[in-house]
Amino acid sequence: MNAMNRRDVLKYGAVTVATTATATGCGFFSTNASSHKSSAATKGYKGKEAPMLAARVKAGKLPALKDRLPAKPAVLKPLDSAGVFGGTMHRTIVSADTRTTPTITHGLLEWDPVNVTPVAGLAESWEITDGGKTATFHLRKGLRWSDGHPFTTADLMFVWKSIMNNATLSPVAPTWITTDGKPPVITKVDDLTLRMEFAGTMALLLELLAFHGADLIAPEHYLKQFHPDYVSKTKLNAVAKKAGFGTWDKYFVAKEDFFGNPERPVMDPWLVTKPLTPNTTQAAMERNPYYWKTDPDGRQLPYIDKVTFDVLDAEATALRAASGQVDLQTTNISFKDVPLMARNAKSKGYFVRHWQSDAPWIAMYMNQYAKDPVQRKLLQNKDFRAALSQAINRKEMNTALYGGQGGYVQPCGIPQDPYYVKGSGKTFIDYDVDKANKLLDGIGLDKRDGSGNRLRSDGKTLQLLIQTFDYETGVAAVDAYEYVVRYWQKIGVKASVKKIDQTLWLSRVATGDVDIAGYTVAGFLWDVDPEWYVPVATNSYWAPLYGQWYSTNGKQGQAPPPEIHQLMQWYDQMKVETDQNKRTALGQQILKAHDENVWMIGTVTEPFTPLIVNADLHNVRETAVESYRLGHEQSTLLEQVYYAHPDQH
Repeated sequence: MNAMNRRDVLKYGAVTVATTATATGCGFFSTNASSHKSSAATKGYKGKEAPMLAARVKAGKLPALKDRLPAKPAVLKPLDSAGVFGGTMHRTIVSADTRTTPTITHGLLEWDPVNVTPVAGLAESWEITDGGKTATFHLRKGLRWSDGHPFTTADLMFVWKSIMNNATLSPVAPTWITTDGKPPVITKVDDLTLRMEFAGTMALLLELLAFHGADLIAPEHYLKQFHPDYVSKTKLNAVAKKAGFGTWDKYFVAKEDFFGNPERPVMDPWLVTKPLTPNTTQAAMERNPYYWKTDPDGRQLPYIDKVTFDVLDAEATALRAASGQVDLQTTNISFKDVPLMARNAKSKGYFVRHWQSDAPWIAMYMNQYAKDPVQRKLLQNKDFRAALSQAINRKEMNTALYGGQGGYVQPCGIPQDPYYVKGSGKTFIDYDVDKANKLLDGIGLDKRDGSGNRLRSDGKTLQLLIQTFDYETGVAAVDAYEYVVRYWQKIGVKASVKKIDQTLWLSRVATGDVDIAGYTVAGFLWDVDPEWYVPVATNSYWAPLYGQWYSTNGKQGQAPPPEIHQLMQWYDQMKVETDQNKRTALGQQILKAHDENVWMIGTVTEPFTPLIVNADLHNVRETAVESYRLGHEQSTLLEQVYYAHPDQH
């Protein structure tokens, strides 16, 4: 397979048009009806829509299919064969508060996950003009929300004006859509045409829209009844208070939540029929009758009728999957569960496939602006970080945690990422206690207390706290951090691990109220989600206050030192650089800087991410990168997955 580079779609010149949902290589998006196989199971039913929808049409409860599809639907080529309508897909989710892409969301553009290329979505075509400063998008004619209401540029303008530019709903403007620190001018040309005009060239616009595009999609006709641009704020606050939300903005957010509010229309393959709330143990969805994609035979997608999500923790998810009661799942399935899964796979009717994680590290973010000035100076010292890294016995950790099947490199991207530098991630990776001790002695940490712990420059005992939460990268991460604590004790560094609630962790990290934050690091498609390697927001966990400085144009946070400011400048150049080779070189400079400075210390890496697949499910990829930026399981495009025997599900 010769995969098309995902940036080849965007060519700058006088006018460039991206056509309807089409991609080269072995991707899903194609209008070639002869390039797919038909399943034998489809021969008994010739309808172009699911039987459950055909029955509603016959009963007069739903318009005919031709009146529900756009004039030019997006055509999705099945991975292996055309599918069968029907069945219910059973999945799990951790909680109402932890929404790990529970379903598919769509934007103007979306990813072809095979070629990792932005392709047409709700917009069927676009032009990039004025040297990349202006983008004009053309929506598919006849798109409709799940309630049948037309989808037009009015919906996009509502999001831009009333949500993204509302100081209460969006206190900080999204930096991903800015150039030269300025937001674009977005205008409605007509009901189907939207224009974006940027202060500078927006070279990554298509990729950014493929990732962030769903942020621009919300139903004006439904949500305006909850917004003070359309209704008196006094009246809204009274309604919100009566509903138990206190203020209008909290009420608006609840109404906008498609997974918690079944009334909220969607553009997605399935719509919620049973919402996920703090008091429920299961959410349910069923097919959207107005979904705008078909297979090459003109059969409306998705193939599967319904999806359910049981609220279960990771351990319970693993047990249920091992019993054959989970149909398609990689989130909440851990590497440590693989032996049990493998033993039961044949008898329980499922496969265990090996996908590549885009964030395989159990890592530590060394906060570059810790609140304690003495601690801050140490964490900013490369020799200090080097000593901490070289004191870690990663080989022992790999054996203990992953049975020797994992790896150990510093977080500098994964090999599948276009910016990855071959051979990187080896800096300060070798286990060398003597060298670690010499480095610590050399930076003035040569005095110790009566227990052998090193003393800081102010005479206090040096103590490091790793704050983390329940997340999994193949094993319970807190177990890995306990190993680190023991290793650091051997070089006289007193440390401890504290596991806290994820919400509290996020709050503390965002305000810089941590020394070391324990979490994984993304290594794939980070150019559209740069905070992992470039401090652009407070969720840049290793430099949140520098990120705040960047996102507020210097109005808040802390100004970064030159070497970190350089990362920001390189990324700003990446956003406007139209030459792919030059842009790649800039991204590699960012990763090389991390390789040299080790602002994030990696411990061990997960061998692979297991994917549980019901043996009756078809069109599921054998291998893929399991990525948040691609939508996790959406790397196999769930719209085209089907059961060979749907009546059994």
